[in-house]
Amino acid sequence: MRGDFFYQMMKAVYIHGFAGSIHSDVVGNLRKYCPWLEWCPLEVDHHVDASVGKINAFLREHADVAYLIGSSLGGFYVLCADFNGEKIVVNPVLNPMSTLKKSVGTHAYRGRREDGARDFKFTMQDLFAFKRWKPQDTPQTLCHYTAHDQVLGEEVKREYPKFFVHAEMCPDLQNHFMNEHYIKHVLAPLLAKRE
Repeated sequence: MRGDFFYQMMKAVYIHGFAGSIHSDVVGNLRKYCPWLEWCPLEVDHHVDASVGKINAFLREHADVAYLIGSSLGGFYVLCADFNGEKIVVNPVLNPMSTLKKSVGTHAYRGRREDGARDFKFTMQDLFAFKRWKPQDTPQTLCHYTAHDQVLGEEVKREYPKFFVHAEMCPDLQNHFMNEHYIKHVLAPLLAKRE
């Protein structure tokens, strides 16, 4: 414990990907390996306007957010959010109009949802809402990506170094999804170094 009586843990916000949940192994591992941060996973969905709006509302209410972290579609939302602090995106979607086109249809959520939903329908109207949003890189943004992305495809890994100032292929990411090994051996030491 730090000596300052008034010490308050800095917050880290995690944004999950398409059809994701805040009740996942990823969130559990973030809390396990980075206990010095107060983890605030936000439940989002496939509605881009509402999801980015929810993130921005949380950021306005909490000035003590140190990190905004997102994976896959959550990475896209992070890149669209109004946040001037440190952002870490893992295998982020950069072009949802192309990437999510194949996802039009009905999907089951991967994990229990706070809103009680078990499945959802992703429509063409939902897809076209993404046209209004453009992801933005900042000097405080770091992108980690896998060598072989079975979800977004191989093309995306060529786009990351062009789009981001700070993009690193990460061998510890074994596939598209954030795994325990990556969180323990890459992300946790990175966040600890910046504290």
